[in-house]
Amino acid sequence: MITLIYHIPPDKKQEELQWLRDQKIFPAVEDYYDWIKEKNFCRFGIIVSPEQALTIKLRHNLDQQKDYFK
Repeated sequence: MITLIYHIPPDKKQEELQWLRDQKIFPAVEDYYDWIKEKNFCRFGIIVSPEQALTIKLRHNLDQQKDYFK
């Protein structure tokens, strides 16, 4: 399993949630403000299989990727 964290603009949040649900992926979502860029973003955190991670890596630039350990 792999942990992925990435961000998207808030106006694409619902579209992204629907796409993830269609893929049977249920993320943790956080709305936050980036003080450096002075913009709002939505941060998504997910734990997925390597195959699912590949589809997300092809769709988004990742903020963080690491192996999942309990």
